[in-house]
Amino acid sequence: MKIQYIIPLVLTVSLFSMGSAQAVAAGKISDETTTSTVVGAKVGMIPATSSVQDLEETLKKSYVGTYAIFGSLPEEKKLALYSTVKQGGNIKDFRNQVIRVRLKR
Repeated sequence: MKIQYIIPLVLTVSLFSMGSAQAVAAGKISDETTTSTVVGAKVGMIPATSSVQDLEETLKKSYVGTYAIFGSLPEEKKLALYSTVKQGGNIKDFRNQVIRVRLKR
């Protein structure tokens, strides 16, 4: 075969194989994103906690988004919110309270 035919052939094969590898990598990212979104948005109950720090640890382990918003609040707002859930409660209701306080509604 002449070199003028080999070079385009090699380039075509190389580009095709790189595209396949990128498609596989993109598929993994998509799966990881879906999985982490589902885990991050889970619903359930917050167990009873003995302090604001305990509540923050619970949120950090299981409800990262709520933890991030809760952690950005001033201490007096955290204490007020903690008093509503120290005996345990529904994460959905607590998350809505945290968002309302953060948005000052």
